Amino acid sequence: MVEISFAFFDEDAKKEIRRAILKGIALPGYIVPFASREMPLARGWGTGGLQISLSIITEADTIKVIDQGCDASVNAVNIREFIVATTDVRATSTTGEASIIQTRHRVPETALTEEQVLVFQVPTPDVLTVVEPDTDKQKKMHAHLEYSKLWVLLYEDTASFGDSRIASRYPVEVNDHFIMDPSPIPRYDIPRLNDNPALMLFGAGREKRIYAIPPYTKVKPIVFDDRSFQMEDFTGKSCMRCGAENVFFDTLKKDGEVQYYCSDSDFCDQTLESRKSHAS
Repeated sequence: MVEISFAFFDEDAKKEIRRAILKGIALPGYIVPFASREMPLARGWGTGGLQISLSIITEADTIKVIDQGCDASVNAVNIREFIVATTDVRATSTTGEASIIQTRHRVPETALTEEQVLVFQVPTPDVLTVVEPDTDKQKKMHAHLEYSKLWVLLYEDTASFGDSRIASRYPVEVNDHFIMDPSPIPRYDIPRLNDNPALMLFGAGREKRIYAIPPYTKVKPIVFDDRSFQMEDFTGKSCMRCGAENVFFDTLKKDGEVQYYCSDSDFCDQTLESRKSHAS
């Protein structure tokens, strides 16, 4: 019988990934290369985030996995089951109960705490990819904080359309230094990266890159001085299921009418339960 190591990896592999994580924490927003391992799921489906989660998880942790805010999507379910199968740790769908939250494309609506780690699945780790495809040049540009091409792109969009056309992955400046890709989260989630008490780790398995935002770090979207950062506007909208307002919504068109539902499934469940409790 073949004995499987706790959390799939051997200890040497975990140590190598942890060293990359520690370097990322020491240099907020800096992209750290690491030896990305082969995983039992296809690259591009969360292998980077999964490798981080498996490297930091302990028997005492509780894991939550979400995909665009939902705990029940195929991607989230498969990753959660794999982590539980290789660690036997407790899994939860409740944000407040989780010590490690692995996410694809969302920051949970429920405020995070100092005891939690938010692990992002990242498809494209370098924010400069959109303006400079050469990876060697990207490294030099980061080293010299040379982001003029990114500012030009932002200017051209603003001049032509009144605002940047970047709907997700909006560039952010970390700790008044590196400009970073926040993963494909919506603009709505960008301000919630700033001064967040949770440790945020970003992993790109296919691109073999890790970076981090330590707790209580200054994070701000890049905008021109005479412009304000524009987020998705859901003013006057409410969730068809739980009635929540002022959250990020998914939309569904039914019988010609657009309906709004909470993107965060746990937040929706908690809000619905709270309303039922008050009603009774």
